[in-house]
Amino acid sequence: MMAKLSEMAASNLGAVMALARRSPGAPHWPRQIYENAMEQRQTTALVAVDGDQLAGFAVGTLVLDVCQLESIIVAEEFRRQGIGAALLQAIIAWSRQWSAQRVELEVRAGNAPAIALYERIGFLRDGIRRGYYRDPQEDALLMGLALDSPAKTVEKNP
Repeated sequence: MMAKLSEMAASNLGAVMALARRSPGAPHWPRQIYENAMEQRQTTALVAVDGDQLAGFAVGTLVLDVCQLESIIVAEEFRRQGIGAALLQAIIAWSRQWSAQRVELEVRAGNAPAIALYERIGFLRDGIRRGYYRDPQEDALLMGLALDSPAKTVEKNP
């Protein structure tokens, strides 16, 4: 992975929002949501930057002892290079620093590459939320990772 991970900064917001808009399955949040994520202690917002290009980003929020992975997006041209895994591992590490017991997420049931990544890292399927996503309508697969054991390390995808 060539991209470097860092905390999201105001200077990243234009690129972050543009990447989210280019990703049909991603949440399309207003700028204020990202600004709040950068300011709140119980939220982490990370970016992966390759040269001057945003390769991806992730946002996680701690609610009591559970980290909710709110969003993770890798630009299409940077996929299958280990960036998603690196962002996810960074969210897991941050969660452990805050003494979280679990990391949980929802993923589109048809997003096989993301589901495969989460399962390689050790996430388990916890259930389904019927009709959770819109545009297009799709079920959400609920997944979780207990943090009482180390997450699997995932290198570049085969």
